[in-house]
Amino acid sequence: RIAIVDNAVETAHTDLAPNMWINTGEVFGNGIDDDGNGYIDDINGYDVSDNDEDPNPINSTFDHGTHVAGIASAATNNNTGVAAIGYSCKIIGIKASQDGGSPSSITDGYAGISYAVAAGAKVVNCSWGGTFSSTTAQNLIDWAYSQNVIIVAAAGNSSTNQQFYPAAFNNVISVASTDNGDLKSSFSNYGSWIDVSAPGSNIYSTLPGNTYGYTSGTSMASPLVAGLVGLMRALSPTLPQSNIIN
Repeated sequence: RIAIVDNAVETAHTDLAPNMWINTGEVFGNGIDDDGNGYIDDINGYDVSDNDEDPNPINSTFDHGTHVAGIASAATNNNTGVAAIGYSCKIIGIKASQDGGSPSSITDGYAGISYAVAAGAKVVNCSWGGTFSSTTAQNLIDWAYSQNVIIVAAAGNSSTNQQFYPAAFNNVISVASTDNGDLKSSFSNYGSWIDVSAPGSNIYSTLPGNTYGYTSGTSMASPLVAGLVGLMRALSPTLPQSNIIN
């Protein structure tokens, strides 16, 4: 299971629906936390910002998470749209932006990580962040890591070596972006704190309204790594986190 902590994920997208996580422990619509994970009716994920069971975008401007989800694990071999490195890894949609807020503002990303652990995610993708560190956030990430979760995060798009969080926290795989010439994307952050680079320039993936489009950013590079980590964990479920990261 790959958790996409972002501004929303279109769960019914033709290329995502086959790989959406279905929480069989919940009876949808009964208003009861059937599986006892602390969240009510979370069938495909959760909206941690508005505290409801719907991780879907409220309109087409909340498109970032749907694009990210497709890079990580859009359905493969379905003669539709795009194919993803995650192959058939399940996507947990986690909306961490408020309905009444900006689609570019992830206000509740760390609450999203907490939900991802409760939902049983083995990989968490965070294509968001900022330049401010936090002991509380590091503690949360350390706790998630102790629960056998691997967190992957975008390194930022300011073409600087300044550390960007959560990517720069301990126990997070920080991902920079490369272009189609296998060079650093012009926008990508860089530096000794980066763990790995992946393609992030002009990436074609899923968008709301059952559509597709190109987007660039370390936000696109990060889910490619998250999809690979998910594939590795599916192949070798008992392989220690440190081995996968190495």
